[in-house]
Amino acid sequence: MTHNSFAERLDETADLLACALDAIEQGGEQVDLDDLVGLLGYQLLACMRLVERDPGLEAAASDLFAAATALVSESRQGSRASPRIQRLVREARTRFTCRLGSARPSVHGTKIMWRHHELVKAA
Repeated sequence: MTHNSFAERLDETADLLACALDAIEQGGEQVDLDDLVGLLGYQLLACMRLVERDPGLEAAASDLFAAATALVSESRQGSRASPRIQRLVREARTRFTCRLGSARPSVHGTKIMWRHHELVKAA
């Protein structure tokens, strides 16, 4: 079993997040979008477990999840999401990516339990 460095694990998780976000932004069938939001939430939690607690990063993750959920929610109505929601997703994604770039490894590793209820509550 290989032991990836913190940067490699974080990059891998960030790539999976980006794929989920790209697919959500492109739209699609509602079932697929709901699954993608679930995957996004899972990947955000996985990412937060890797890094040291940072309130700014936690807020950015929560904002990103809430914006993606709003985008999917608007898609349920059968129309393309409003430009405002699309802008919110882009801005939340940018904030999260910037914050993630300065994240430090958690001293607790992946054993820490992130406060996922706050992520879900934000949506």
